[in-house]
Amino acid sequence: MSDYQMSLFHVITNWFTLYDAYSCPGNETLKVFKRPLLGGYFLASGVVLITLYIPCFVVMLKSKSPRPPIFHIMMVLAVFDMISLFVNSVTTGVFDLLGVTFCHFPLFIYITGSIGTGSWMGGCAACILLAVDRCVESNAKFCLAFLFHKWKFRIVMVIVLSYWAYSCLFTKPLLFTAEFSSWFFDPKIGNDPAIYHSVAHTMNNLVVSATTTLLYIYLCVHLAVKNTYTSSMWACRSKNQIILQAVILCSFHAAAAYIYVYMQFFYSPPALILLGQLSWQWSNGCFCVVYLTLNRTIRNSVLQILLSKKFRETHGLYLAPDEKTGTFACSFVDLQDEVVDSERNIRNAVAVSGCSNGPWSTL
Repeated sequence: MSDYQMSLFHVITNWFTLYDAYSCPGNETLKVFKRPLLGGYFLASGVVLITLYIPCFVVMLKSKSPRPPIFHIMMVLAVFDMISLFVNSVTTGVFDLLGVTFCHFPLFIYITGSIGTGSWMGGCAACILLAVDRCVESNAKFCLAFLFHKWKFRIVMVIVLSYWAYSCLFTKPLLFTAEFSSWFFDPKIGNDPAIYHSVAHTMNNLVVSATTTLLYIYLCVHLAVKNTYTSSMWACRSKNQIILQAVILCSFHAAAAYIYVYMQFFYSPPALILLGQLSWQWSNGCFCVVYLTLNRTIRNSVLQILLSKKFRETHGLYLAPDEKTGTFACSFVDLQDEVVDSERNIRNAVAVSGCSNGPWSTL
């Protein structure tokens, strides 16, 4: 039984007919596991996180700042994250409220799970690329710096998008089970669970958890060592923010990756399953929270979109240098501009903080 036969591409090319391994016994539709509290949480938090993410995404689209490689990575990652949040939060919440299992809506859950699986794996590739970019910004001599050189970077992005398409169309999908309020490869219809194991997903999770952990450890150590050679308060603050973001992003992705690999092969108590689901949710949702709390330039630009100019003037909220003069700038205000006059050794400060890409560099 090949992965191809159990893939979304096979279903599409067979007129949306599921493979025999996903055929449900008649009595499975009688099982209902309503979980109103978890359902309410996932639905509400999913809507909130997507609502917070949308203005951040709009800011990226409307930005007039130069668009370095990290900008394109963040754009792709934002799309993957919002799709994943729709699956692991909004859809999960609705299913929990209804108490449905795979056999209630097999085709819809199958397609939704395929999209969620593809977005997770594609997002993992983008996260690795994001971590590499941060290391390159911190150390221009980093061994993978060549990946961000013009045409080579275009090839890298094509590979990331191709990997997403492969993961979505040609791998086994995650399927929802309301009994545990989570997604499994095994639809739990009485067949041998081993036939549903996804080797591609397992390898993806092991690689992303190990790679991002090592890259962010390198980034944190490198910044900490370089920080000993500067007295720049701004550089120290930027360094601390980057390390904090690295810990947040790496923790959620690593936790989700490891737990979902474990869940495929070993018995998992309900508490661990729920922790894995929450880790998956926040591995996607934490980005918009980071943007709005630790990235002042994105936060200010979002406020410029959400708050009218009259409201800002009335309350004295000048979110860009030119707002006091009556002009509106949709482009980001680079944090570096605030310290140019007081920091003569700006190159050293930028090198230590890893912020040479301006507002895009806070990740």
